[in-house]
Amino acid sequence: MGSTLNELFLEIVDRRDDATAFLVKRDRAWRSLSYRWAFQEAKKTAFGLKSLGFERGGALAILAENRPEWATTDYGAMAAGHPLVPLYTTLIPSQIAYILNDAEAKVLFVSSMAHLRTVLSIREQITSLKQIVVFYPERLAEDEFIISLNTLKSLGDGHTDDEYRELAARTREDDVATFVYTSGTTGNPKGVVLTHANFVAEFDAVRPAFEGGDDDMSISFLPLSHILQRVADSFSLLRGMTIAYAESLETLGENLREVKPTHIIAVPRVYEKIHSRIYEGVEKGPALKRRLFHWAIGVGKAFRVAEATGSVPIGLAVKHGLADKLVFSKIRAATGGRLKFYVSTGAPLAAELGRFFHCVGIRILEAYGMTELTGAATANLPDNFKFGTVGKPGPGVELKIAEEGEICIKGGIVMREYWKQPDATAETIDNDGWLHTGDVGHVDDAGFLHITDRIKELIVTAGGKNVAPQPLENALKSDKYINQAMIIGDTRNFISAIIVPDGEVLQAWAREHDILGEIETLCTDPTVNEMYQRVVSAKMEGFSRYEQVRKFTLVPEEFNQDRGELTPTLKLKRRVLLARYADVIEGMYGE
Repeated sequence: MGSTLNELFLEIVDRRDDATAFLVKRDRAWRSLSYRWAFQEAKKTAFGLKSLGFERGGALAILAENRPEWATTDYGAMAAGHPLVPLYTTLIPSQIAYILNDAEAKVLFVSSMAHLRTVLSIREQITSLKQIVVFYPERLAEDEFIISLNTLKSLGDGHTDDEYRELAARTREDDVATFVYTSGTTGNPKGVVLTHANFVAEFDAVRPAFEGGDDDMSISFLPLSHILQRVADSFSLLRGMTIAYAESLETLGENLREVKPTHIIAVPRVYEKIHSRIYEGVEKGPALKRRLFHWAIGVGKAFRVAEATGSVPIGLAVKHGLADKLVFSKIRAATGGRLKFYVSTGAPLAAELGRFFHCVGIRILEAYGMTELTGAATANLPDNFKFGTVGKPGPGVELKIAEEGEICIKGGIVMREYWKQPDATAETIDNDGWLHTGDVGHVDDAGFLHITDRIKELIVTAGGKNVAPQPLENALKSDKYINQAMIIGDTRNFISAIIVPDGEVLQAWAREHDILGEIETLCTDPTVNEMYQRVVSAKMEGFSRYEQVRKFTLVPEEFNQDRGELTPTLKLKRRVLLARYADVIEGMYGE
């Protein structure tokens, strides 16, 4: 097996050749693109860059949505010896300028004229940039600074396959494959430098959990700017799978039914939304449908418990077969019907959510990692998993729990450095090679890793108690009436919460109880708040008294990425939310 991404790419092209590498929807129809096509596109891109005078070593950047050109640009850049720096399409102009300058990017690939206009508005702020390449130009007036992707490829045309192979073979395993900038919740992002060896080690670490082959298909919808989707797509492509590109997060359900993937990798927020939509559909249905659904869920949970003991009573097996036919099979069909399992990473997944999906016949394998670890370091396996945990370390990964319960990781997946930040690198990777994650957790007697929280996000109450907010938030969000939640309590006398209701489920409940009004009105209704108090109290039963939410406020608007309240992977930006709801919070503590 190859020791660089370039070598692995060439190996899979030779093996799969005219098989489908990518599916992309254009003009309302799915188009198939082969591995051979990917090879030729990458070749032209690589030699196009060389023809413009860009020699090995300098960083390139990309500002584009997930699409086949993203992948072929990546492999073309790596063959020419350039690390590709991804940019989130949701970044504001000043953030784009910061990353391009910090990475010293010489070339920027953009997918659209809209992205081009954004970059041109800050052109004078970007000192290193020499070239912009546009994937889909519309009436583009090309010049020395701005060209289309087709023009770049035409400059690289005329070279043989063997020339491309020789060019790609110059890359060594310790060469840099990419800088991935951390999204972060505060301060400027840091460029995480990842080598080809890091990616190969990552593939080895995740292979037991995420094995796939020629007949499998993954669907790409999280931003490729994030290490999670970048690794997932690379692993899928280099294992011979097909990658289908979802049109958007909003069309994900439709796209799943159309392409019928076997693998989905997502963050917990996506599964929370799927869970909510399932319950919304049930709540909107007639009483008989609701009773049937809840009966089936009860049967499914009982069946999985009995299954784990190795002995399922015949009567329960019969009921489960009926529940599967009438309810569970329809839920699975909504995701295409071919899924082998889901993978969840990026943040803790509520154990109750994992159990719900398992009881309907969809297994979610939770994994744990971070950009600095080239993706996942631990994972649950299809035949060895435990809800509420992130599994065990993969091959080649060492794990230890240090002071304050901090999780530390060692192995080939650990980044080389933070770009141009030696002090930050030394703070994160100690002299023995252990990367200090900043996450708190423990390993149970069976060897499964439990994540508690981020060290920096731990709440310290006025009474000196340490409270981890994420387990509380996950517990609240596991209820069908709650869409989002943020726990508050640092330096305060007790724990409180901002809660965003699930609007459609709440309105269905309100109609049944003859309560009228829009979601804004319902959030302040005394009867609604009494109902939510019962929900919150029930969800807090498993926590210590000092951890339990004593007060909460319902707010009608979802936490939103466009307002800067969520990271691109949908994690809470707590400081932004604390500022936005400062008056609401003071009201809870001032009463």
